Amino acid sequence: MTGSNYTLTASICSNKEERGKCCRYINALVAISVARYANATSNLGVNADTSQICLDKIAEIFQFHGVNRNATVLCGFGTKIPVNYDCQGRTTVTQMIQSPQFSSVTKTCQVPLSGESECRKCLNAGILYLRNLVGTANNMTFSTCRDATFAALASQVDNASAIDLARCFFGVIGLIIPPGPSPSQLSPEVSPNPPVAASPAQLSLNTPVKENHHPYHLTLVPVIGIVVTVMAVLMLFILIVLIWRKSKELEDSDATDKISSKSFTHPPKRFQEGTASIFTKYSYKGTKKATNNFSTTIGQGGFGTVYKAEFKDGSVVAVKRMNRVSEQAEDEFCREIELLARLHHRHLVALRGFCTERHERFLMYEYMPGGSLKDQLHSMLLIFESYLLILILTKN
Repeated sequence: MTGSNYTLTASICSNKEERGKCCRYINALVAISVARYANATSNLGVNADTSQICLDKIAEIFQFHGVNRNATVLCGFGTKIPVNYDCQGRTTVTQMIQSPQFSSVTKTCQVPLSGESECRKCLNAGILYLRNLVGTANNMTFSTCRDATFAALASQVDNASAIDLARCFFGVIGLIIPPGPSPSQLSPEVSPNPPVAASPAQLSLNTPVKENHHPYHLTLVPVIGIVVTVMAVLMLFILIVLIWRKSKELEDSDATDKISSKSFTHPPKRFQEGTASIFTKYSYKGTKKATNNFSTTIGQGGFGTVYKAEFKDGSVVAVKRMNRVSEQAEDEFCREIELLARLHHRHLVALRGFCTERHERFLMYEYMPGGSLKDQLHSMLLIFESYLLILILTKN
């Protein structure tokens, strides 16, 4: 477990508002260590006799680096974070790689996954493989097999590439410890490249010449001031860029973080992180534009209003908008996503994705041009009433 950025994980886990994000970071660090172990032994974990010892040691390492003990307990060591990724009887890297359709995952998840589109394709390939492998198994099995898939892939690449895969699979960044100063920077010795010729300025600093020392010293002061000013402006610019990038990053991952946070606030629920990754994440701005500023109403219910949305890529979906956001409404929102992740029937419309931005909650369903069941029943009732009226008039 060496070489991982525990400082960043400890910082995230110290914030009670980021519990879901904290568990994703802990998950990723454990999965990377299992991948390294798989690289050395070809096994996707340790045997049952030493499993508890490993879990205790992992918890000790996290606690040593400042990760709160409550965070590791909340994330579920020994249940949700096992050290033995037994996926449907597959316990070795070879067994996973030789599974049907795993080759498509290997091909799609070739590192580096530089863009978000490449990461999304990799995740979709993994989800398709896991659905064919585990079928309608519970979320715990799905999550364990997802980690086994990652460990099998990451065991075949170097450490940097494994970190890149973890960033994609678990939605985390900054897992590698930033490089420290090189030995030459720490050494007080003179640079190994000697100067070709000593300039007057160099002589004034490095040799005990007393003549004309003050003029060179006075000349050096404004030079140092200019260098310090330039460095300060450069650092300010870099800080602004980093803040901007971080704000964009937080905005893009807002929906996933809120769903993950909600799931870990209520541990008894089985709404796992893998559930949210099955569906497409829509933006509030795109949804607003696709519904023509929420003017294309096609239905109304207890949950909220339903709109027709037409996106730029040509897809048409039905958008269900929550009336108000409260703790109870959040529970219903998470429960509906969790249910539809496991429920598939040809007579039920499919859930396409979700959006959680600006205190708004949306569910995107498959659009049915023929209208809802209520509309069809209402039309049939009108036809029946008309037919009954004709019979009565004819009889009279």
